[in-house]
Order: sequence, then structure tokens, then C-alpha cells
Amino acid sequence: MNAENRRREIGEILARSDRPVSASALASRFSVSRQIIVGDIAIMRASGADISATPRGYVSGSYY
Repeated sequence: MNAENRRREIGEILARSDRPVSASALASRFSVSRQIIVGDIAIMRASGADISATPRGYVSGSYY
């Protein structure tokens, strides 16, 4: 899976989730390192995605 597809799927997972999703859980789901996920989230946020970091994981803006 390329990075663009992974980021799209991360966005979909966060949008559907009713609770925070940890970077470790996402890393396991996509078989990449936690740091790759952290970087993906940073790129997504810089591109305008409404993603917030909480102590328990990432949430999309629709979570609130």
C-alpha cells in the first residue's frame, strides 16, 4: 500500500471510530512503524485534515 492510500484509510478509520485510535494500533493495522503513522498524521493535518491528538490516541473532528 502506498502512503497516499494509507493516509486515506487512516482518515476513514478515524472518521468511523467512536473513540480515540492510538498510533500503535494504526501501525499494527498497516504493518508500519508507529513513527510512520505519526508522520502520516502530521502530513494529513498540514493538508487540512481535522485530526486531534489526545492522550489515548487520535480523533477526527467529528468525534467531538
